[in-house]
Amino acid sequence: MSDARAEQFKIFQRKGSSIWWVRFSIRGAGQIRNSLGTSDEADARRKADKIWRDATYRSENGLRPVQRSFERVAEEFIKQLEREVERGERRAGVDRRHASLIRRYFIPYFGKKAIEAITDHDVARYQEWRKSYWTTGPGADQTHIEYERGGKRLRRPATDLRGASSLSTQRGEAVVLRQLFRQGAKWGYLNQAQIPDVDTPRVPPSPRPSFSISEMQKLLKLAQNRIWEKSINSEVKRDRQILYAYITIAAASGMRPTEIRNLNWGDILHYREGRTKPARDRDIRIRARGKGKAREFIPLEGTLHEFDRLWDLWKAGHHGAEPADKDPVFAAANGNRLTSINNSLTSLLEAAELKTDHRGMKRDSYSFRHFYISQQLIAGVDVFALARNCGTSPDMIDKFYGQVSVEQLKDQLRPQWR
Repeated sequence: MSDARAEQFKIFQRKGSSIWWVRFSIRGAGQIRNSLGTSDEADARRKADKIWRDATYRSENGLRPVQRSFERVAEEFIKQLEREVERGERRAGVDRRHASLIRRYFIPYFGKKAIEAITDHDVARYQEWRKSYWTTGPGADQTHIEYERGGKRLRRPATDLRGASSLSTQRGEAVVLRQLFRQGAKWGYLNQAQIPDVDTPRVPPSPRPSFSISEMQKLLKLAQNRIWEKSINSEVKRDRQILYAYITIAAASGMRPTEIRNLNWGDILHYREGRTKPARDRDIRIRARGKGKAREFIPLEGTLHEFDRLWDLWKAGHHGAEPADKDPVFAAANGNRLTSINNSLTSLLEAAELKTDHRGMKRDSYSFRHFYISQQLIAGVDVFALARNCGTSPDMIDKFYGQVSVEQLKDQLRPQWR
């Protein structure tokens, strides 16, 4: 070895140890120290020379002088997500969801392997491993999963994860994995040419089931009749009144379930001052919050009566006191926000024999949004105006929401030509 090269690095032994170490400095990266894992001086010099040459080559080619394992970069990526959420650059909760995904699947598979050494082949192998994780892979015998929330370690059953991962799940996870590799490249742990190809499965449009007009009339009629059954107590009656109001408002506004759940009385614009006016002079707008965005939109007039129903239910349960602007529209008897109506909705759908559509697809609370959009299209509402009112795009309406048959559009398809 030349004296010039020997001057580029130093090998040394720590006090009380026979193992050799190497240290050297690279411009812009500071001092680098590595254990050489040997007590033989000649072997140590050979290893030190290789480490120094590799680090120099990497630095000259725009990379960090020392390789980083996938695990270390992944943990650094998680901290980056946490900072972005804190600054409001990402939606709240994204950091926790991505951290759970990364630590449950990505890190156990790629682990200590240098991130720059991961190839297209490795990623393809990973994706195949992930598809069968909960069926024949590591999760097959796992009964619970652990996660952290609010600084506490919690456990929940893993039953909802059983089976092969869906195409939409695979696509979402592939997006996160690609983001991680790209961020690693920005940090200099690999170059752009070393970013592996992460296949993103194409998810075919699969519209949720909607209702026909006759089916919706049947559902609402049954929901109304169940309110007045003599065999139920006042608590069940109240729940059924809320369910009827929920269905009507959802079907006449097109709100997403999360937007309905987040709705406060202050979000029903012009409602409070309009209560003393005649019905013909009342008009409302709704401020919806969900999916990380807020919007104001115009609901159908049929929602007004159901908001009155919910207002009166609140007053009846609070000794005549009116709800404050920050109080939830859909509330339990104690005033707390209702988190779900799924159980009562499922019971009603089963009683009405409308749990599934003609394709056998299960209906849920999202089906009312699809009903609203489909009926608005049938009525001739401009798709661009409808998309803006619903907080979506014309393309999304065409792919997922507009379940409108040619027969339903027959009048529009037979215009009067001039």
